[in-house]
Amino acid sequence: MQRRTTGISHTLTKMTVLPLLLFGIVTTIFSLYWVSSSLESEVHNELKSLAGSAIETLDLLYPGDYAMYSNPDEILVVKGDTILNTQSTYAVVDKLKEQTDIDYTIFYGGMRILTTLYDNSGQRLIGTEANPAIVKDVIDHQTPSFYSNVDIFGQPYLCYYTPLYNSDGSCIGMFAAIVPARRVRQLTLKASLPILILAFVAIIIASLWAYRRSHEFVSALQKTEQTFQKVSKGLLSNTVPPDLLARKDEFGSMSHSLVDMQASLRLLIEQDALTGLANRRFGQQKLDQLITNTSGTNKRFSLAMGDIDFFKKFNDTYGHDCGDLVLQTVSQTMRECTKDHGYCIRWGGEEFLIVLTQGSYDEHVSLMQSLIEQIRGTIVDYNGQQLSVTMTFGLIDAAGYSSSDEMVKVVDTLLYYGKENGRNRLVIPDQEENTN
Repeated sequence: MQRRTTGISHTLTKMTVLPLLLFGIVTTIFSLYWVSSSLESEVHNELKSLAGSAIETLDLLYPGDYAMYSNPDEILVVKGDTILNTQSTYAVVDKLKEQTDIDYTIFYGGMRILTTLYDNSGQRLIGTEANPAIVKDVIDHQTPSFYSNVDIFGQPYLCYYTPLYNSDGSCIGMFAAIVPARRVRQLTLKASLPILILAFVAIIIASLWAYRRSHEFVSALQKTEQTFQKVSKGLLSNTVPPDLLARKDEFGSMSHSLVDMQASLRLLIEQDALTGLANRRFGQQKLDQLITNTSGTNKRFSLAMGDIDFFKKFNDTYGHDCGDLVLQTVSQTMRECTKDHGYCIRWGGEEFLIVLTQGSYDEHVSLMQSLIEQIRGTIVDYNGQQLSVTMTFGLIDAAGYSSSDEMVKVVDTLLYYGKENGRNRLVIPDQEENTN
């Protein structure tokens, strides 16, 4: 590669004149600026999307408002019932960073209370203050803002800050998604390298071959840009053209990195972090799409809603770690029992939806009765305690319903009836009517 570069430079010197050389320089400078601007714009969109996904994940994991408590020894910041500035919550943001390769920081006011950033001594930058100008823009003016050159303890970063609100609408701080500036510079250089080579080749031979090469590289860059735009709009599947993935240059490397990023984003956006099931947002989308696809056809499916009986006692008696273990155990049982028949959704807290698409309604009734028996026989071993778990379900045939909201309302009514009449059971519409 080095010999090729030297040969091109030598030939260019002999075959070109000053105006053409100046044209090449101007073209190169413009290309670098355009690639840099495009990448910075894509980083902005990516950080904005990741920040929104991370906030949703934290809201799912730790529902409730933010608050700060202080005593002579320490300052505690909580979200709902969870203390944020503890080692267990550090693990959550560390996992987000591991999945997305992006740093995250939560500020209460202008103070960092939870971050994946470290100082030169290896200590988290907890308790440090944000730039006052950023605090004024984001918190005082309540305006999400992107900065392309933020100095954080001597290192430049590209940062997206968005305000954090409590349920009463008050702005209590901000959330930041952060990427080192050096990474963007490296991407800019890698993306610009083919363009630089193309510019020199075009100057040397000034021929149709150069034009075709130019068209090839520009087309690849445009496809890459279009792919980033699709990702920024939430399209996370099959957005990278196969020809980009097959390339052996920087575009191919970027494309494979983008595929990896899409997979990480899908986990954040589609999967419940605790149970591994589909989260409510993604599950709702799948259910709505299923209703659309089956409308006007002979295809049938069933919908079940379940709730862990007396779940509150696990948290109150043994702690939230025990409650989490119960949720994970029950989710695994539901997933294994229904994997060949449909899919499960964590609808919220200890409540789940099960969508059954394979088989008849009568088969679905038998399957749900079998699932209840399996859960009834499940023992959760928590710190030597052998804990029994039961669940109550409502089940309906989806035929005749026009919307997911209508179906969920009906199946929730069946579930409520089951909870009020003995729990640990399956309730279907006919049973409820006969009992009434």
